[in-house]
Amino acid sequence: METTATNLLFITTDQQRFDSLPCYGLDFMQTPNIDRLAAEGVVFERCYTPAPVCVPCRAAWMSGQWPSSTGVLSNGQWLDESTPTWPALMSAAGFRTAAIGKMHFMPWDISGGFDERVIAEDKRHVYLPDDHYQYLRAHGIERPHPTSNPGYFDWVGASVFPHDRKFHVDGYTGDRAAEWLQQHGDSPFAVWVSFAGPHDPYDPPEDMADMYYEADIPEPVGGPDELVNKPKGQGDKGAGSLNNSMFRIDPSTASAEDMRRWRAHYYANISLIDEGIGKILAALEAHGTLENTLIIFTSDHGDALGDHGLPFKGYFYESMAHVPMIVRGPHAPDGQRRATAGGRCASVVSGLDVVATFFDVCGVQAPKTVQGKSLTPLLEDPMASTHDVVFCEITGRVMVTDGQWKYCHYVTGEAELYDLTVEAPQMEVENLAGRPEVAQVESRLRARLLEHWLQNQHTQQMATSVPQHPFRVALEKAYKQERGQA
Repeated sequence: METTATNLLFITTDQQRFDSLPCYGLDFMQTPNIDRLAAEGVVFERCYTPAPVCVPCRAAWMSGQWPSSTGVLSNGQWLDESTPTWPALMSAAGFRTAAIGKMHFMPWDISGGFDERVIAEDKRHVYLPDDHYQYLRAHGIERPHPTSNPGYFDWVGASVFPHDRKFHVDGYTGDRAAEWLQQHGDSPFAVWVSFAGPHDPYDPPEDMADMYYEADIPEPVGGPDELVNKPKGQGDKGAGSLNNSMFRIDPSTASAEDMRRWRAHYYANISLIDEGIGKILAALEAHGTLENTLIIFTSDHGDALGDHGLPFKGYFYESMAHVPMIVRGPHAPDGQRRATAGGRCASVVSGLDVVATFFDVCGVQAPKTVQGKSLTPLLEDPMASTHDVVFCEITGRVMVTDGQWKYCHYVTGEAELYDLTVEAPQMEVENLAGRPEVAQVESRLRARLLEHWLQNQHTQQMATSVPQHPFRVALEKAYKQERGQA
């Protein structure tokens, strides 16, 4: 694809599962602006996050490297300062770069290579004196602790934000992003707008909370009984929240009605985010730069919302690892759009691929460390493919999928194998790992998984003598056993 000095707008949400939008089948959702992006761009039907929790995914987004290469495999870690990142490189290439919203950098207030930041870090990090905190205080509002919001304990985490939507962290992020583009939209820019929602606590503004109470909300897939045949740690997921001062609830006690309220508020939060996206698109149109801007919309990971008896994130189920991805390509110099409007791509892609796409479309030389693949061939021909498999990684476990099968390997030696052609209500309920009838599938995917980890040497290890991650050691042992069997 011919490259031009194209602007970049990277829009992300936090903890948004793929099946939460009309373009992914949830027809009752009111998201006209995301719907517009889908109608004018390409919807990627099988996009998987590089990591099913926040920080490892965001480190991958910044660097274009797999978590197993960066060494950032859990929250609380961050990139080595020597790691090349796209905001720093695009700034050096003449783009005005800005990060607006939640970045989850470590420490939280570093620049991350951006020229500017507007920081609205998190719903739960109420004591960080970020820009959102200062904005609320300037209006006489102390940022509420999430557990203090109305309904929080009644609905085991689903609450109501007790102020006008412009004070909500997602309302604030959308407004600040639109303002930034109104002020600076004439210059070449590369901007990351990162909404903190619909991440728990599920806290839409009061005037939006009941938007979906009467909707045909999907019931959770599976339930806690299935976990007896799953890796052992899954049965403990969520109980630790009770002793966490930011949570103070045990999601495992949630009733079916609690989970329905989770989903209703979760969806309402997405509609609030969509309002912000509408303001952002309007700002681009006002400057006449919409058609010269690459827009990518995605999320760092999903949310179980009660599927398989689980809350939140951290495992490889479709509700946690499968995320939305919509790309609206800019116009080429001849006036033709660089993406098939209304296209749908069924091939597997990774959230990691956004970084290679940034460099490709915006005409900036990518560093050799970038491991993802540009999405541009798929924008031109959504029927094409660039990956045969993609991966998802976190401390203690890793996953590979080809879109039909999914294999998960744990440091304990436990495994999961799922046939993704099985739809709800039985999707990923039955663990097929170890069954003779699917042994060839399991062996093939396991080999790809082990090769992937062994090939992705942690780049900082060579420079700083960081010891190998214990999971890598376990995988190397397993790989030798696999080759011995072969």
